Amino acid sequence: MEQLTPILENASYDSFFRFSQHDKLISDAERLSVLEHLMGTLELKAFGHALLSQLSARVQISGVAISGPSGTALWGTDATYRKRISIKGLNDAAVSYYFTKVPDALENKLLDELHQLLEPLAKNVLEHEKIRCLASKDSLTGLGNRAAFNDVLARQFSLSRRTGATFGLLMIDMDKFKAINDQFGHQEGDKVLVAMAQAIGASLRDTDFAFRFGGDEFCCIIEDADTVALRRIGQRIRRTMLDHAILSRHQMRCSIGSSLYTSGDEPASLFERADRQLYQDKHSHHPLSRTA
Repeated sequence: MEQLTPILENASYDSFFRFSQHDKLISDAERLSVLEHLMGTLELKAFGHALLSQLSARVQISGVAISGPSGTALWGTDATYRKRISIKGLNDAAVSYYFTKVPDALENKLLDELHQLLEPLAKNVLEHEKIRCLASKDSLTGLGNRAAFNDVLARQFSLSRRTGATFGLLMIDMDKFKAINDQFGHQEGDKVLVAMAQAIGASLRDTDFAFRFGGDEFCCIIEDADTVALRRIGQRIRRTMLDHAILSRHQMRCSIGSSLYTSGDEPASLFERADRQLYQDKHSHHPLSRTA
C-alpha cells in the first residue's frame, strides 16, 4: 500500500477542468438506480460489494476501499493509482478508488458525482459498523465478548462443513483468580483480567480470535489448527504470563483445554472435549518454566 500513488486527494475538479459545478454527467434516473442498489444494507461487506459493482459499471476502476474506525476494507484489487476522498463528518474516514491508469477529466468528474451520491450512505454504514464492533467487544479487556464468540464460531462451523478446513478451540481458565478479588479488591482484579487478555493476544497469530467468555474464563478460536499448533499456543500463553509484570507479581497461572473440529462435530461436542481437557489440566498441571 505504501507504493500507491495518491492523486488529487480531496481536490476540487472545477479548478482543473472545464466542467462547471452545475454540469452533471449522471441523470436523475441513474442516480436513483445507484441509490436503490446501495441502500439495501448497512452491513459493510455487502455494501462494499454493491459499491464496487455500481462504480465499475460506470468508471474504469480496479477496486474500492473504505477506511473507518475499524480499519480498511478493500473490494476488488488495489492498483498503481489511487484517488482518496474523505467522508465528511467522520474523522479518518475515506473512500479510496483504484485505477490501473491515470483517470482522465471525464472519469474524475464522473467519480466526483458518484462519490457525492454515495458519501452519506458510506457514512451510515461506517457508523453502523462502529456500533456493531462496540457491541461485540468486552468493555473491560477489549477482546470479543460472548456474542462475538458465538458469531465467529458459527462462521467457522459453516466454513469447515463446506470446505473440510479444520480449526481449534482453546478454553482458558485463570487459577485462583477469586483470591485476587478477595485480597486486593475488584479494581486490582480488573487489572489482572486486562493483563491476561494482553498475554493471550500477544500469544496468538493475526488470523486467530480471542474472547472473554465470562468472569475469568477466556476462549480462542484458532484457524487452520492441529494439535501441535494448539499445544504451542498454550505454551506461549503460559510463558507470556510469566513475563507479564502484573501476572507475574500475583503469580497467576491458568488451566487450558483444547479440542479440534472433526467432521460431524457440533458446538456442544467441541466444547465438551475442550472442557474435559481443561478439567484434567486444572487438577494436574505443574509450574512452567520460561524454557518449557
